[in-house]
Amino acid sequence: MKAEKKEYNVARQEYLEITRRNRKIAKIDMLILGTGLLLKYADQAGIYAGGAEIGKHFMWLGFIIIVYVFGSNMMAKSELGKAQP
Repeated sequence: MKAEKKEYNVARQEYLEITRRNRKIAKIDMLILGTGLLLKYADQAGIYAGGAEIGKHFMWLGFIIIVYVFGSNMMAKSELGKAQP
């Protein structure tokens, strides 16, 4: 029983580490998505020509990062469930 408990605690620590890292990545991702939306808006408003094209790339990058963070969290959660005593 002790070995199972220790294995679960190690898995829980890894899960918490991954979720902390992903929270930081998600904050940066919100900045990237916001930049993309701002550039697209600036192009439509006539403030910055060519911003829509750059903004589109920022938005795709943000979307890819969201998918990575979501997948990483789901995999960490499943690993934690497997280690449950």
